[in-house]
Amino acid sequence: MVALLVLPAVAQKDVRNQVGAIPIGKGITVETKDGRKLHGHLSSIEADSFSLREVDQQILMTVRYEEATKISRGFGHKGFAGQRVDPRRSLIVGVVVVGALLARVFGTVLSDHS
Repeated sequence: MVALLVLPAVAQKDVRNQVGAIPIGKGITVETKDGRKLHGHLSSIEADSFSLREVDQQILMTVRYEEATKISRGFGHKGFAGQRVDPRRSLIVGVVVVGALLARVFGTVLSDHS
């Protein structure tokens, strides 16, 4: 029972620390408890909330720490489906694709006995 009372406070502090590590004006991605993903530039950090200038909706949004479930630094460009692509995931996919292409080239060169 005590864990159920303490866990939200710990999660809220973790979100607050993650937001505090991002400089004002830098990109931020926020996932909320209701499943929304917000992408924008961090505008302000308050005691119980923070604000960001949402890039897609072009509005200033205030998010309470207890509403946020995940904070990421930066935000990606819009992908083919019109949704923002996580920059970290894009980097990983890019490295894997380039690595696969290089492996293919080296494999072809090494197997060519002419």
